[in-house]
Amino acid sequence: MMREVVMECRNLWKIYGDIIAVKDVSLQIREGEIKIIFGPSGSGKTTLLRCLGLLTKPTKGEIFLRGECLTRPGIKLNKYRARIGFVFQHIWLFHHLTALQNVELGLRRVLKLPKEEARRRAMQALREVRMERWAKHYPAQLSGGQQQRVGIARALAMDPEIILLDEPTSALDPELTGEVIDTLRDLAKEGRTMLIASHEMGFAREVADEMIFLDEGTIIERGPPEHFFTNPRTERARRFMARLIKQTMRER
Repeated sequence: MMREVVMECRNLWKIYGDIIAVKDVSLQIREGEIKIIFGPSGSGKTTLLRCLGLLTKPTKGEIFLRGECLTRPGIKLNKYRARIGFVFQHIWLFHHLTALQNVELGLRRVLKLPKEEARRRAMQALREVRMERWAKHYPAQLSGGQQQRVGIARALAMDPEIILLDEPTSALDPELTGEVIDTLRDLAKEGRTMLIASHEMGFAREVADEMIFLDEGTIIERGPPEHFFTNPRTERARRFMARLIKQTMRER
């Protein structure tokens, strides 16, 4: 049975003056799918995710959430933003709030939940990412990996239909990266729908339904992980995969 399409974009463009950041991108993510976007720095990964997360307005093209067009004129985006989880590349936590309070904030301000219900859902989200023991700790008392797991919990607590993650391990050293990757593996096993910009190729090979190679704002090549690991079609993808694999071997 074909799973329902959760998110789709058609012919999406984002242009800043003379710079084309995203060029005619079309993709869709079905329920429970995990798709990995990868490509060189400046290839448009972050801009694409920000457009899909309704944080950046595309220049042209269409975005759909469960068949509802989010780019039509006059649409009120706030109610749709609450249905899309976003985990940023840099860890944006409020340093004067505890881990629990950081996760509660959106539940109370956006969903308008009563304090006790917000606290219950926030604790459940921290439990999902194995951070409940640190609920009363402030960000300065947490490692970078722990802070990013709180960021993931913040997205999970809103019960989103899809989670967009923008290189969630790029600001972490290799040891802390493992903590976050383990958390993402757990979410994959739960059947969460995720679109992730990442160069963690071991993780991608293990969990991705599809990998999407982006360069100069456009999709160059796409396919299941084994396609990229064994026989990429384009020379650009072959060169980039070779560099990634070589870098991974060095880090080991």
